[in-house]
Amino acid sequence: MAEKKRFTEIDALRGIAAIVVVLYHYIVFYDEKFGHIKENYIDILSFGHYGVQLFFIISGFVIYMSVLKVKSTPDFLTKRAIRLYPTYIFAIIVTFIVVGISSVDTLKAGVADMFINMTMFQDFFGVKNVDGVYWSLRVELTFYLLMALLLIFNLQRRVMLFTGVWLAASALIQITNGLAGNETTALIEKFSMSNYCQMFIIGIMFYYIWQHGSHLKYHLMIALSLIYDFSFEGFTNGLFTVFFIAVFYLVLNNKMQWLKSDTLVYLGALSFPLYLIHQNIGYVIIQKLESLGYVHEVFLVVPLGISLVLAHLIRHYVEKPSHNVLFKLYKERQTAMLNVSR
Repeated sequence: MAEKKRFTEIDALRGIAAIVVVLYHYIVFYDEKFGHIKENYIDILSFGHYGVQLFFIISGFVIYMSVLKVKSTPDFLTKRAIRLYPTYIFAIIVTFIVVGISSVDTLKAGVADMFINMTMFQDFFGVKNVDGVYWSLRVELTFYLLMALLLIFNLQRRVMLFTGVWLAASALIQITNGLAGNETTALIEKFSMSNYCQMFIIGIMFYYIWQHGSHLKYHLMIALSLIYDFSFEGFTNGLFTVFFIAVFYLVLNNKMQWLKSDTLVYLGALSFPLYLIHQNIGYVIIQKLESLGYVHEVFLVVPLGISLVLAHLIRHYVEKPSHNVLFKLYKERQTAMLNVSR
């Protein structure tokens, strides 16, 4: 059966998740970290941080699709690096400069921190993130490395075996940490991404349902992932996962055609630079506005608008051009190596 092409609803969902996370940071997380000056500040999207769960489900879907298309482990890792690093490094530089010239000292990172952040491995070394949202990149990187291992051992198509072992191993890690509760087990739990494996597995299963039809084994793995979520991550977490699963079922059954809106799809295209650029820069803007007396919630349109404009500029003047150049160079290198081997 010919492989289906990527559909636009996934991009739209990513865009919606990005906006929800941005508003959560500006409304709820900012209040927890600094405190809005205005009393009775609007209290919506208090569960907005669960939008990151949707990101991870989408990542499971999209990245596994990529894994099945690449030629080798180096091919997969190189393509991932090309897609992520130019945008990421530019966002680090912009955030570092803006925060550095601001008066918000608690957000500032050192020059050494900035350069270590550029590796994207700073969280593994206990180095401060230039922007708080970068914590999720550690989870994504761990997932990529796991996918690389699948490619090395040629297990990428043994999806039920792989996801079953992954879920079981993660459950063992969580149980061990729950029983022992020491620093070592806590670190293993953190860096094994056992708190989020179920999200990626759900995304992978939905990819297989989309490609190969509604086989019982895929639904059973989604059900096991959901049980895992309720068991280890809590009732509220599980309820949001149920909601996201329902959304994916609707999407796969063509029940959410409104997601094909050009605006939402474009928002999805902006989601990565928007996610990277919005938090600390937004906090600097909010603090400045509130210090000038602009304390009403309506003024959140300013940091949101600036973040969207920055994301648009990064998309068109950094992300797309760098992808075009680097993918062209990579393709030329592959062609040259192929010619030499002949």
